[in-house]
Amino acid sequence: MAISTKKLTLFYFFSLCVFLTACSSKHAGLVDIDTSKLLNDEAFPSYTNYPIETKKQIYALDNEMNDFVHSSLMHEQDPSKRARLLLKKLFHRSPEDLRYQNGANLTATQAFHQNTANCLSLTILAYSLANEADLTIKFQEVLIPEYWIREGSYNMLTGHVNLKVVGDSKSPFVVVWNGKETVIDFDPYSVKKHFPKNIISKNRVTAMFYNNKGAQALVRNEFDLAYAYFRASIKQEPDFSPVWGNLGLLYKRIGLQDYAEQSYLASVNYNYKNYNAWNNLAILVTEQERHEEATKIYSYIHKARMENPYYHGLLGDEAFYNGEYKLAINHYKKAKSMLGKEHEFYFGLAKSYYKLGNYKQSEYYLLKAKRYARFKDIEDKYQSKLNLLSRL
Repeated sequence: MAISTKKLTLFYFFSLCVFLTACSSKHAGLVDIDTSKLLNDEAFPSYTNYPIETKKQIYALDNEMNDFVHSSLMHEQDPSKRARLLLKKLFHRSPEDLRYQNGANLTATQAFHQNTANCLSLTILAYSLANEADLTIKFQEVLIPEYWIREGSYNMLTGHVNLKVVGDSKSPFVVVWNGKETVIDFDPYSVKKHFPKNIISKNRVTAMFYNNKGAQALVRNEFDLAYAYFRASIKQEPDFSPVWGNLGLLYKRIGLQDYAEQSYLASVNYNYKNYNAWNNLAILVTEQERHEEATKIYSYIHKARMENPYYHGLLGDEAFYNGEYKLAINHYKKAKSMLGKEHEFYFGLAKSYYKLGNYKQSEYYLLKAKRYARFKDIEDKYQSKLNLLSRL
């Protein structure tokens, strides 16, 4: 059997959103799924007790936010300059700069006032403010490679979205200024790499928001709340592949194996390149001793992912989590050799060497991690660890 990660993984769009995964040919059991029969409300009797944010609430502005737009932005006539001014003002409107936080899945209003958010919530906030500022904008899905973060015993697959400014809703400005697009993006790395992009709907972004919230609830073992959010995501965008994969994981957690398998299959029906759902399906069929099916899935996933440095980083995270620090170092070094400016690979090496008692190497890689950090709060986190390490 090919090397594979056996930890359950779920789609968790802390940054902004992509979902790539696959099998070379259709799985032997892959058939058309009647998804209308896969929402099992009876299995989660308390799900209706939870107030789920409405679409209107997710994107709403309050009076202070409206004042911010009209006092800070509307004097600028050129929509391209107005968009850049929005980004500048948004990050520097208070003594403490806007902070990035993985798990902060917030509405636009919450993100504005808490001055912290993950990338999806920052994009939702920017969308709402830009809309009030008479900018015509579109959401873009950025097709980054599969990328994971760890949340306890889960590996969380992330993605990315940004905003493209295409004009001014109240003026004759056109889509392009001086031959260049105006993009609002909270991750400069994705902009520099020029990844492919797809225009996506507001409904799709809303489904992502609900899926994020459901994933967080699932990690906390709040199963009825998780179901409420996954259900809302499906109602918003029924063909959104990642949420079906997460729903399958939820069903598996409560022992509904048949529902879990059908949900995974629904997920890969909507996106046959959904390696994450295939991986969780392989785990399920392995537990059912359907080893031939599992082996085929694992082999293809491994082959498809070998060129992705973040996959090697994931294997490093798995090894580190299991206390196999020398193996983790090998995986992180492989990832680093493929993508030399990713701070998380260096941090993986730093913490692995620390566990082995090699503080000199740990400090060396922490300095590298700090050098390549893309957000100030992450850079500060590495500096605090360096400060602690210098006292040893």
